[in-house]
Amino acid sequence: MNPDEIFDITSYNIDREAHIVLDTEVCKTCDQRACVNCCPARCYTWSEEDQKMTFVHDACLECGTCYVVCGKEAFTRWRYPRGGFGVSFRMT
Repeated sequence: MNPDEIFDITSYNIDREAHIVLDTEVCKTCDQRACVNCCPARCYTWSEEDQKMTFVHDACLECGTCYVVCGKEAFTRWRYPRGGFGVSFRMT
């Protein structure tokens, strides 16, 4: 199975409450924006025009890569989703 096929069979039970919250003012001070480049689900987008970071939790794979690569400690909350919510992987 190739990585693209894994995304095709991944499902989500989306919580209305985001499990990851950013201080987007901190993101403005970051010149790397590693989260944008490293997130496998592409949950982060940076608008150069608006100088604004956007995070959409709906497709988050809960891998923690963003937390690890953030050099600015921009997260005001990073936790796994509440029980019964989040990503559901099926490998067959």
